[in-house]
Amino acid sequence: MSSIHAKISLYCYFRAVAVDAMKLIDNVLKSNPYLFSPRTVTTDQAGYTIFHAHQGLELLYVEQGEGHFILENRIMPIQPQTLYLFQPFQLHRVHALASPQKPYIRSILVVEPLFLEPYLSAFPEFKTFFGRLWKEELTEQAYEIPDLANQFDLIDRELQPQNPSQTLERIALGTISLLRKLRQAMEASAQTAESRPTRKTALTEQAMTWLDATYQEEFSLTRIAEELHISPYYLSHLFKQDTGNSMTEYLIAKRLREACLLLQSSEMSIAIVGERVGFATPSHFIHTFKKHIGMTPFKYRKEGRAGKWTVQP
Repeated sequence: MSSIHAKISLYCYFRAVAVDAMKLIDNVLKSNPYLFSPRTVTTDQAGYTIFHAHQGLELLYVEQGEGHFILENRIMPIQPQTLYLFQPFQLHRVHALASPQKPYIRSILVVEPLFLEPYLSAFPEFKTFFGRLWKEELTEQAYEIPDLANQFDLIDRELQPQNPSQTLERIALGTISLLRKLRQAMEASAQTAESRPTRKTALTEQAMTWLDATYQEEFSLTRIAEELHISPYYLSHLFKQDTGNSMTEYLIAKRLREACLLLQSSEMSIAIVGERVGFATPSHFIHTFKKHIGMTPFKYRKEGRAGKWTVQP
């Protein structure tokens, strides 16, 4: 896959996420193990998109920009010179503010973890680190790394027209170089973690945490509001204001994300999967899944087992 084709694919992807009808679980890699877009510049303000997830480990480096990310149940400000990490099938959304005077500039690499792992076979300790990076729960997913734009530029230069057989090897080596920088930043951050002040959790984040813990149960706005000692109306308004989506929309995204993982990793029947993630009836589960994922649960499972979707939870 050429660098130009990767940029076109990524442009089409970001055009898609600007539409409310986008798929919640989007396979942006399709038949390729990576997607690379260095120094993409946006000058027009992008609106909110729905919560979504996609296969692949995403490394997003913000060179310049303002706004915020919503990642699972956390709201993080967009900060310059910062690398953001999104794990496979992790719910997230981006709301970047942009203008001709203050553009949103970022570089993005999305890579299939199973494609990269063979290149790490000679480095067992680093391979273990990489496995934790895309499989385990992370306490932090944003790291300030001032010089990382140069690393993306270097990868871009090395992917210029060349022998196609060398492309995958060079993207693998480029990804490893980024991950080494990330590891250094993570180690430095861990050393200073105890000295950083504890940030008070916002009500919206508390609500997302509650929904993450109770997504299998029947939704009750009144119950959540009582737990947070706030009126249902104010909580609903605040959640919409902070995230751009209602709590019901967030809950649907969470349930479907978990359903996709179960469909790939278990032998449960479609009905049991729907029940396990909180849908009252199989018909409701199938209808909602097809509406947001773009295919039935049965087809989603069948395509995964045919090798079209290669990420395993």
